[in-house]
Amino acid sequence: MRYAIAALAGLALLTVSGCSSGEAAMSETRARAAGLSFADLDGWQADDQSAALAAFRRSCARILTLDAADPLDPKAEGVALYGTAGDWREACSAAIEVPPGKAAARSYFETWFAPVRLGGADARPLFTGYFEPEMRGSLHRHGSYQTPIISFPPEFAAARAAGEPLPSRSTIEAELADGRLDASRLALVWLADPVDAFFLHVQGSGRVRLEDGSLVRLAFSAKNNRPYTSLGKLLIERGAIPRDEVSMQTIRAWLEAHPADVKPLLSRNDSYIFFKRLDGVGLEAGPPGAEKVSLTPGRSLAVDRSFHPLGSLLWLDSRYPAADGSGLRPLQRLMVAQDTGTAIRGEQRGDVFWGASPEAAEIAGRMKEPGELIAILPKPLASAALAAR
Repeated sequence: MRYAIAALAGLALLTVSGCSSGEAAMSETRARAAGLSFADLDGWQADDQSAALAAFRRSCARILTLDAADPLDPKAEGVALYGTAGDWREACSAAIEVPPGKAAARSYFETWFAPVRLGGADARPLFTGYFEPEMRGSLHRHGSYQTPIISFPPEFAAARAAGEPLPSRSTIEAELADGRLDASRLALVWLADPVDAFFLHVQGSGRVRLEDGSLVRLAFSAKNNRPYTSLGKLLIERGAIPRDEVSMQTIRAWLEAHPADVKPLLSRNDSYIFFKRLDGVGLEAGPPGAEKVSLTPGRSLAVDRSFHPLGSLLWLDSRYPAADGSGLRPLQRLMVAQDTGTAIRGEQRGDVFWGASPEAAEIAGRMKEPGELIAILPKPLASAALAAR
């Protein structure tokens, strides 16, 4: 299982305004919700809902295995808005039968669902991106390949079962260096660049190009549950990068220009991610998210599970930076909540999975925009939600 650890906005802890707050704004939001329809969603007619339907079917395959009384997501059990698995069962069953094409997919969602504007006022709406990076590595330690990406140590599993806290990043790296943790046994691959290892930990999955040209795919396995410290924040505090210029690209450039500072800076982050090999999965398929289904580029969204359960549908109205640097483009599309992340906190907080291409890296690395999430609920749930207001 993968948890989209620390979306790139978490690197900078950027504050983005653009959402109203206070009682007057909340009252206005609730009033508008009563009349909200798909026609009110800017971009709905232009969106390709068939792409969202393909992603949603993966979630439905899981939802249909649940008992009717089960929550969609056990970590969102207290979120009444999204009901139970039983409330989604008919719509999920119908999803399987939808014929190909944009028009059929749009008709399906309009038939079975209704949009509901979320009732809370989030002071800091923020939407960012993540991707599946590719880096150079080897199955064996030699030459420049000196940075291990490790699996979850069995001794840590025993400690976790006993309720003991796991070591911090700096302790784990020290134990790997002095042999208390056997790197030769635990290493899945050895990377040529420690900065690549850092970004792999940030993204939570990746592709490693071996010396013979073949690829090894890595996916999230576990974490040490220590606090995540934003590298972007640290660089802002020391005046290394202006706040409004922080991105994956500027952070990487700074680290590469200051190699002596890499290890001390990275050791400030106590969080550590463990990986597993993702074998038997086609290159066209995304890595598994927290929902344990393959992520779909541009349609899978990492969310705060205390507000939105995995498998739920959300309309995203935001912007994203064009990969060619030509400016911001509208991002108005139907998304499926299929992942989560340490840095994803808040009702109006989301992290878009963009895929594994160079273009995906460019977009994800620079995306940090305001916007809005609107819940797309099965019609009985939508009616109940509006009646409760």
